[in-house]
Amino acid sequence: MNDTFIKIEFWQLVGFLLSFLGVCWGFGKMLLAQFQAQQDERQKQQERLQQKVEGFESQLSELHATLPLNYVLRDDYIRNQVVLEAKMDSIQKTLTDLYKMESQKK
Repeated sequence: MNDTFIKIEFWQLVGFLLSFLGVCWGFGKMLLAQFQAQQDERQKQQERLQQKVEGFESQLSELHATLPLNYVLRDDYIRNQVVLEAKMDSIQKTLTDLYKMESQKK
């Protein structure tokens, strides 16, 4: 029988094992670096979004502060219209009374 055996010396085996472990360590380090870069990018995006949200919140608060200066609520408008119509009715009544008084004098 002709058996073929691969003969490897102990130091060659140790060298192969150390090379394999070195390659694994290098790949692990590369993966960790990529993961860290992705995490940093996500953190930057999160900070940008937070700044945008803060900007929108400040714009909204400014809008809330200026709304009463630029616009009138419906209820306030109706209330003011009722007051104006009451004043106009009062003026009409006064003018009507004056007209009746003038027409009776003649």
